[in-house]
Amino acid sequence: QGEVIFRQGLGLASFEHGTINTPLTRMRIGSTSKHFASVAALLLAEEGKLDIDGPLRQIMPELTGILGEPTLRELMRHTSGLRDPHDICNILLHKSYSHISPVGTGIEIAQRFTSNNYPRGERMIYCNQGYYLLSLAVERASGLSFGEFLRQRIFEPMGMGDTCLLPSDMDMLPGIAALHVPNPDGSWRRGIYPSEDLLGSGGMVSTIDDMLVWIANLRGAQRKLGSDKLWQQMLERTQYSSGAIGDYCLGLTREQYRGVEIVHHAGAVVGGTCQMLTVPEHELDVILMFNRMDGPAPATALKVVDTVLADILAPLAAASRLKGREHLLTNWYNPQSHRLLRPFSHVVPGKEPVLAMMVHEMVGGLIEEQDGKWIMTSPAHGSIEFTLPAEGDMPDQLEISDSGHAEIYQRLPAVVPSVTELAPGLLGRYRLSELDVEMLVKLDGDELWLDLQPASGRSRMKLQPLGMDVFKALYDCSAFIPYPANGSVAVERMDGKVVGLWINCIRTRNLWLERCD
Repeated sequence: QGEVIFRQGLGLASFEHGTINTPLTRMRIGSTSKHFASVAALLLAEEGKLDIDGPLRQIMPELTGILGEPTLRELMRHTSGLRDPHDICNILLHKSYSHISPVGTGIEIAQRFTSNNYPRGERMIYCNQGYYLLSLAVERASGLSFGEFLRQRIFEPMGMGDTCLLPSDMDMLPGIAALHVPNPDGSWRRGIYPSEDLLGSGGMVSTIDDMLVWIANLRGAQRKLGSDKLWQQMLERTQYSSGAIGDYCLGLTREQYRGVEIVHHAGAVVGGTCQMLTVPEHELDVILMFNRMDGPAPATALKVVDTVLADILAPLAAASRLKGREHLLTNWYNPQSHRLLRPFSHVVPGKEPVLAMMVHEMVGGLIEEQDGKWIMTSPAHGSIEFTLPAEGDMPDQLEISDSGHAEIYQRLPAVVPSVTELAPGLLGRYRLSELDVEMLVKLDGDELWLDLQPASGRSRMKLQPLGMDVFKALYDCSAFIPYPANGSVAVERMDGKVVGLWINCIRTRNLWLERCD
């Protein structure tokens, strides 16, 4: 309600120089930048300079093929289906995140793809590429650089004098905290994001005070910028092609938490995290910024909500008990989509273990009971709904709804073929034709690897059999990468012979590698 309850800087802005954090310290806010890019696009749409429901090629006619097909609204909702060069495709192209992508790399890579993650509008997968393209559309429509448009049209009218766009961690900015990545021995490593072209996907820098002013504007208490119609569009939930409604809006998430609606978006860069959250009904605004990669911003923001609104909130949603369902902790696979799910035991200190879900060997989220259904919600790819079998039952398949689309998952066998049995048919070279990259499946002792063959260092995926044609893929790299790149690999056969591989991971679906020997 406009009263500052807690406002403080903690810890060091620079471990290297011993300077402290204050509320005036600038920090990167990562993907919390995304809804600012959406506001920029809607401001131009209201002026008739940008059609957010027309294909991207209307404003950027040089974008041919699938890259020019999505609408700007689909880009903002993460429903474009476009592949994200920041994901495994970047690793395949550059062999590791030690390579820093220069300006223009995102669009240059994206132009080469002829395949999508999924049809437009079908479902959600978080995609930084969409907001990168949105930023370029804003530049094209306004005639200004993206950073200058934000400054003139958003930051200055809002009085956010310490907020700006910083496209590269190689650039210097007064008053900004250094980014820190922890080493196992307790020391620190400098965080540098592997791109010099961070725009609307995650390039903003701000302060606690500036962001509190912005959050109040967002929820309408002190609105200085944006019409009611603009903010109505910003907060409209996504409807998928199935008719199902998701929680993601335009760079913001709206969901229920303990009986109240929260609007929020997190952000992460290499060496920092952020969470912006508001509870509009109770005018509670929270902004947290960490200049360390292990900073638990989203979880801490919810603890603030729990504390301040303790007398108002309903009990926490019931997480699915693990007890009696331990037999479900196995691998489930859909042979049509090549998607791999694995429930696992999540240990909560002082409480009984509960069920959570892995998606392609990446943590998805807790499995919670909502309105009689079991739901796993993840910011990476929306919600997955399913009905758990009765305690003690061991079904051969699970019926799952992903973005409203029904899928049948099969239980993979407990006993799987050995690497030595599977290797002879898999060894050899494979090619990602869209990026003109070759890699090698090889044996190293008794371990099977998909080697990305970097010019130097090590970049490879360890393939662990889960079935005849399904593998867990565990990424191993001698260079630092900002998030785990684990995934799964499915084998495609024709007349009994291996003809290719399908790679899936957190933001990539069915990337095709064709066998070339």
